[in-house]
Order: sequence, then structure tokens, then C-alpha cells
Amino acid sequence: NPFTPLDISHVCRDWRSIAFSAPELWSSIYVADGQPSTVHLLRLWLQNSGSRPLDLVFRDTPGVTSGDISRSNTIVEMLKVAAAHSKRWRSFKVRLRRGRLWMKDVMEALSGIETPLLETLALGPQFSAVWIRALITGSPQLQELQMWSTMDRSKDFLLAVPFHRLTTITLTMVAFQRDSLFLNSLRRCEVLETLTISLNDGSYWGALQPPSSSDAAVSIPSLRHFNLIGTSHICDLLQNLHLPSLISFSLHTRYYDTQTNAGHLRNDVYMALEDLFTRSQCHLRSFKIRDEKEGGFEGRLLSILHHPALRDLGELRVGSIVGERALEWLGGGDRTSTPPSTHTHTPFQDLKHIHLEAFAVDPKILSAPVVAMIGLRIRGTGLVAKLRCLTVGFLSETQLIYETRAWNGLVADRGGLGVDKVFYFASNAERARRLRSEFLYRDFSLIQGW
Repeated sequence: NPFTPLDISHVCRDWRSIAFSAPELWSSIYVADGQPSTVHLLRLWLQNSGSRPLDLVFRDTPGVTSGDISRSNTIVEMLKVAAAHSKRWRSFKVRLRRGRLWMKDVMEALSGIETPLLETLALGPQFSAVWIRALITGSPQLQELQMWSTMDRSKDFLLAVPFHRLTTITLTMVAFQRDSLFLNSLRRCEVLETLTISLNDGSYWGALQPPSSSDAAVSIPSLRHFNLIGTSHICDLLQNLHLPSLISFSLHTRYYDTQTNAGHLRNDVYMALEDLFTRSQCHLRSFKIRDEKEGGFEGRLLSILHHPALRDLGELRVGSIVGERALEWLGGGDRTSTPPSTHTHTPFQDLKHIHLEAFAVDPKILSAPVVAMIGLRIRGTGLVAKLRCLTVGFLSETQLIYETRAWNGLVADRGGLGVDKVFYFASNAERARRLRSEFLYRDFSLIQGW
């Protein structure tokens, strides 16, 4: 075509030349399952990466490698190939499901490795504590650690973990025991900024207990970001922590409101959360919450939003269903739900990001309460000027249409608001998709069958 300024063959030729001359493009490798032909591709990829530090992820998918000996052997072979480049590893993550591989072969494939540059390590529960301890000890640059099913390790193992230089710890499907050695080892953390925990909520003997006093709680002064998933054991964990520098908190839970649990700090996650905030005297900038017990959730949410620790929020994300009461609070505060406040500080005056994943309204009332909330912030103190992002998932397509029209009208009246607005229909499929992505963290899911 004489009017086309580019010849596609030239583009492909130039891109190939650029790609093969840039080793950094080949230094991040993610291997899922793998087929026999993948081994050759891995060798080529590693060859093209030159001498660059390597970020490697190996995982097998449930149901794919199960019972397939050839695929299992392929993963072992790929680990052997990667082991030859261990001196270049910057991050090494392996998640092999139970019973899917012979760990003896895996351990042999990884024997004799040297990891002087390793900064990030993620290992599944099948690896022996002795081998992991040796790997950690031989990794002087290690800063990030991710482990699965971490029951309390031995004292010798924990002494080998360089808690003093870890910046990120991720514990997936873990269970803390009474007088937890692992939890107490967190006292040694000096630069830990991000802690992510998903709890194994099955019943087991010797579970974690509340501390004897608030002074006995594990203090992590450097921690700024805390992500937590769990149900029945969350309260005991929260009572065992003191996080004075916390600025970001993400919670996924399921509230239990049986008569026996009501009003008890050990059973009410919202009471335990307020207790943590009060004890820590922290000031959150980001708060994300999802409660699988959606009945009565809005009232529980508003209760926690009144806590002084959330007064300076810049980001609020709510995964459960909310309605007009929550919007009233976001528009300036629901003063009727709590005793009058003695302070003059306007709640959420610094709010920049609002994300409501499931908004529901009475279908008989044809209005646009989300846009009305924005209008209240404009008429109140000009707080909308600080709002940068508004994302709302509507459970009703009709409501989505009303809100979109109202938003367009507001923009037409007041000009550009400077807000990145996303309105979408929160169908069951869409909510499920967003939930799955929420559980994905640093290459892996934080849950197993939950």
C-alpha cells in the first residue's frame, strides 16, 4: 500500500534486532507447568539474558501436572537448567503443589546452588527446613521472603532468617501457635515495610492466644503496609500486634454474628480492628476491606470509619455491598449514627481514591446518589478538588444508566472535575473476576480452596 508509511517486515526485523540486543527483556522468566519443548526455550531465554540478574518463577497449575510424569520431569529439568545460573538469581520463586512432584528430584536439581545476588525468595512447604535454612544463610542480599503453610518453625531455623534486613514478608495459609516463635521473631524486624498474611482457619491444637497484656503485643515500628486474609483466627492475631507506623491496611474476612460471639474482642473482627488501631495510634492513608458476611456490613463499615485512625484516609476501597448510608458518610459524614464529635476535623478531607465494588440502591427510588455524594463534596468544602479517582460497580444496570447520565450533567454544569471516573455493571461474573485478582499477590494466590 503506497499510502502506508511503514513496511511491516521492516518493523519486525528492527524489533527483532532491538529485542535480541536488550538482555533486560529476557531477564524475567515465569514458567507455569511446562512441556518438553519448554526446556529448550528456557535455555534460549537464559542465553539471551546475558549477564543480567534473573527473576524466576516456577509453578504448576492444579489439575494440569497431576499424575502427568512427563510434565513433572519437565519442571525438574527446567529447575536444573535454572540452577546453573543461580549466581545471577535476583528473585527465585517456586510453588509446587503437594504430591505432584518427587521432591527428591527437585532437591537434587537445586543442589550446590550459589545465590550471592538473591533478594526475593518464595518457597512452598515441601522444601525441607534444613535446605531452606542453608539457602537463606547463603543469600546475603535477601530482603523479601514468602512461605506457605508456615507452622511455627524451629528456633534454629528462625535464627537463620535475617529478620533485621527483611523489607517484605508474605505468609500464605499459615497457622500461628500459642507463644508463636515466628510471631515473636518479628520483633527482630528493623526495616520491614510490608507484611501479608493469609490464615489457615481450620481448628488445630495450641492455637494463638491473646497476649497477657497490651505491652506484650509484638511491636513492628517500621511496618507501613499490612494485608490480612482470614476469619476465625484474625482477632487473636490482631491483638498480638502493635503497628505504630501503619499507613495501609487491607482486610478480607467473614464476620460471624452468632450470639456467643457478639461483643467479644476475641470473636468480633471489627472490635479487634479498632483495638489494634487504638493501641497502635496509627494514621491510615489507605483502607481496603471485603467482608463475605454482607448482611449488616454497611453498619459495621460505618462504625470502623468513625475511628480516628482513618480520619486522614487518601484511599478507600470497599469490596462488599454498600448503599446510601455509606455515601452519606462520604459526602460529609453521617452525624446521626454516633454521638456528636468534639473535634472540628472534617472526615476524609484528603480522600483521593474511592472504589466501591458493589453499590446497591432501592430500585423504586430513581435517583443518582453516587453523583449526589460528589455534589455534596463540591458544595461543602470543595473536597472534590482532591478526589482523583472514583470507581463504582453498580449491582443494577438501570442504576448505572442513571448515574452515568447524572455524572455527564454534573460535568456539563461545572466543567471538568479532574476526576478519573469509572462506572461499571457489577455482575456476578465481574465480581468473581475481581475477587480472583484480589487474591493474586506477588505472582501467587493467597488462598487455597477458600
